[in-house]
Amino acid sequence: MRYLGYVEAASVVYAASVVLPDFPGCFSAVDNEQDLNAAVQEAVELHFDGEDFDLPTPLMLSEVQNLSNFDYQGAWMWFEIDTDKISTKLQRVNITIPTNILTKLDLLAGNQHTSRSGMVRQLVEKF
Repeated sequence: MRYLGYVEAASVVYAASVVLPDFPGCFSAVDNEQDLNAAVQEAVELHFDGEDFDLPTPLMLSEVQNLSNFDYQGAWMWFEIDTDKISTKLQRVNITIPTNILTKLDLLAGNQHTSRSGMVRQLVEKF
């Protein structure tokens, strides 16, 4: 899905930065403008990590240009966000696993200071 981002170009002193008005508080900065797309994807994924809110419908350029907090100079760009990588809702599931595996899971979770669910999420994301 395509979302608008406001881009301020990099300079000798400053990194290139992107603000995403559809995701309040979500922004990114990179030293190399070639890395903007990957940085925006990562920022949006982190924005939704562990949260329970809906993915917004993308604003149109005409809507964004009229927002009072986007009145400075820069360039608007469309960014393709892979929404399949964004988890917006938690879902309770019931699984059956052997006791010895559950014991190992609990040990791993304890060592990482997380819950069983958090540990399973971390392990699955690695693969």
